[in-house]
Amino acid sequence: MRNQGSLSPKLADLYRHVCWVDMHALKPGNTGIHSSDPVPSVEDFLSSAQVSAESMAAPALTLGERVLRAVQATHLAVGTNTNLGIILLVAPLIQACLRRETGSDLAKSLWAVLRQSTVQDAKKVYQAIRMAEPGGMGHKQNQDIYEEPTVTLLNTMKYASSWDRIANQYSNNYHDILFFGAPHFEALMARWNDECWAATGLFLAFLSRFPDSLIERKFGVLKAREISDMITPLEKEFYRSDSPIRYEARLLEIDDQLRRDRINPGTTADLTVASIFAVGLGTL
Repeated sequence: MRNQGSLSPKLADLYRHVCWVDMHALKPGNTGIHSSDPVPSVEDFLSSAQVSAESMAAPALTLGERVLRAVQATHLAVGTNTNLGIILLVAPLIQACLRRETGSDLAKSLWAVLRQSTVQDAKKVYQAIRMAEPGGMGHKQNQDIYEEPTVTLLNTMKYASSWDRIANQYSNNYHDILFFGAPHFEALMARWNDECWAATGLFLAFLSRFPDSLIERKFGVLKAREISDMITPLEKEFYRSDSPIRYEARLLEIDDQLRRDRINPGTTADLTVASIFAVGLGTL
């Protein structure tokens, strides 16, 4: 197994860095330095990353403990949900990285982490979700978030995967992140050599292909598909461009439109961050 003590600070630094990229990339409808007077603020998001990094990268925690402690640190610092989706997606990647043997396959180690999750992991993650109070959760007949789970964390996520794309990553072993998001980000980096614009391109690519599940929970499946359809032509142009900054004005117009309608493709932003984090793991 790799030296967890020496790896942990590197994971914390990587986590803080990808959260910084998240705030500096232009992602329409999401908080960032391009947004005007967002609530929560950019400072709230960056503070959340700073205070939760130690728990996220701590070497000796279970998966459920990792998630809960990171959410508790965030809640204490900013008192609102800024990073639940990022924590839920990045925590298993960190767990897998800490546990895998040098040179071993990340996807295989990740699957072992998810498969070995416990009911106690599920209980702690449920506690974290209730503390963060994400939007549009509602009530479910089975394994409701406002009750105590009776199955493992992986099985709760399998149940939720039909309406939540973050839960879907647990059930499909991060297929969208490892086999679409990460290579797409690397391709954009090879083209532009700019992390923030590559993050914008990946965000658009995710949104055009996968209707955002946060939008779907809040506004319905038709609205989520409408937003994806709106983004698709722009994403194709953007991907082919040799100068993404040319699209800044159009992206800001879309950002204004989504904000006026209180539409936030938050799950798409979380998938983007997790994909960039997965790429970064390859450098550790």
